[in-house]
Amino acid sequence: MHSFDQLRISNLLLLDFKLDFRYNNPYVITKTFRLNQSCGIINYNFKRTMSTLPKIVPVKFYLNSDKEKELIIKDNKNRAGIYRWTHIESGKSYIGSSKNLSMRLKQYFNYNHISYPKRNLRIYKALLKYGYSSFNFEILEYCDTSVLLKREQYYFDTLNPEYNILKVAGSPLGYRHSEAAKNLIGLSAKGRNVSELTRDLNRKALTGRTLSKDQLDKMSKGNTFSKSILITNSKTGDSLEFRSMTEAGLYLGVSRITIRNYILKGKPIKDYEIKDLSSLKGIDSTNKSFPQQPILLINNQTGDRKELSSIKEAADYLGVSKGSLWYFFKTTNLSDITQKTLKGYTISKITTDIVKSNRNTKNIEITDLITNKVNVYSSFTLAAKAIDTTSSSISGYFKNKRTTPFKKRYILKLI
Repeated sequence: MHSFDQLRISNLLLLDFKLDFRYNNPYVITKTFRLNQSCGIINYNFKRTMSTLPKIVPVKFYLNSDKEKELIIKDNKNRAGIYRWTHIESGKSYIGSSKNLSMRLKQYFNYNHISYPKRNLRIYKALLKYGYSSFNFEILEYCDTSVLLKREQYYFDTLNPEYNILKVAGSPLGYRHSEAAKNLIGLSAKGRNVSELTRDLNRKALTGRTLSKDQLDKMSKGNTFSKSILITNSKTGDSLEFRSMTEAGLYLGVSRITIRNYILKGKPIKDYEIKDLSSLKGIDSTNKSFPQQPILLINNQTGDRKELSSIKEAADYLGVSKGSLWYFFKTTNLSDITQKTLKGYTISKITTDIVKSNRNTKNIEITDLITNKVNVYSSFTLAAKAIDTTSSSISGYFKNKRTTPFKKRYILKLI
């Protein structure tokens, strides 16, 4: 155990800037102590000694990169510089640089990005194997983009990071092809014959990839920046909610980038309207616009009706978020709302009078004054389809206690 005199430890404990102690000495004080108290000292890196550890002080240090993801990205927004990942237990590190650190870090914290098979970085594999909590993260320095590669090379030469394959600044995977090599690769590719079978397999690999529910869950949880997406069929009115752009893209058979671009443009894809629901996730069910608003759900296939006391209760029943249902009501014309469907249900807001009325009866008797035929229907939806109208019109007929023939032709009666 390295020896420390009492005065030196006391001075170190008083320092607000702890990084100088941590990185100029392989021993770390385990807790923050007051003077005249005992303290524990742990060897930070058994492989290095005082004489071999480089005296480099990072400008930013994050002890637990897993818990500090959002802070790391926020602190480094629109900044250029050199960063380092260090595996806490082994001391192995990776050094990189970026003109926009926040954008690069978003890639590191995106499970879908770092787990992609063709991205074969050692640091990606290490993050997947050990988890973010096993690494601390540092910004070694901020610098101008004009000297970025020069400064990165300096840290390669000084620190010799183990997770970097070749220590050449600016090289993808540590290696950069010369222009002559690029030309040779291009010429060899031009003469290559690819069979139709190979083309089909490549196409399916890109567009027909099927992911299990567990894989989708990992992708969603691992990506702090995922956005919930609502897809609505403009022809049928049916809507589906997805946890991310990737999942929505798989459903439509397009890429995540395509989903993002169409959201930005506000255009539909293949008759599907696409909306970003991420900003609506925090909406509470007691929103003043719909305080404890009763909801009526009608199964479009069976005609079964379900009355729920609030938007939250209806959202839980349908298996969607409150934001998704709130958005449904916000963007749907209230006078025509029951013509819209979500997850196979016709959905409408109902008044207290209609709730009481519907609890007493579910059947509607319709008499055609022209043909004198009498038919009984189990729901407003089925009755509305039979006489070519909307269920909201029939609800309004009973709500207003009308007695005149509906459309001057039909006598409606609740039985």
